[in-house]
Amino acid sequence: MVKLGDRRTVHPATLDGHEKGKPRPLTGTVVYIHPAGRYCVLEFEVGKRGERIRESFQLIEGEIAE
Repeated sequence: MVKLGDRRTVHPATLDGHEKGKPRPLTGTVVYIHPAGRYCVLEFEVGKRGERIRESFQLIEGEIAE
């Protein structure tokens, strides 16, 4: 079950996380969960200056669907 503050490793669709042509997983922090448990938002720290970017992920039975 995903909870606020959890750290999860996923393959974001919007971030350029490719390493040698293969998608590279990134670890982010859960910062929002839809009240009905439909999706969650993870925040990733990217870049050299610690910029943050967010992406939403579908939840199925409380877990991130990939």
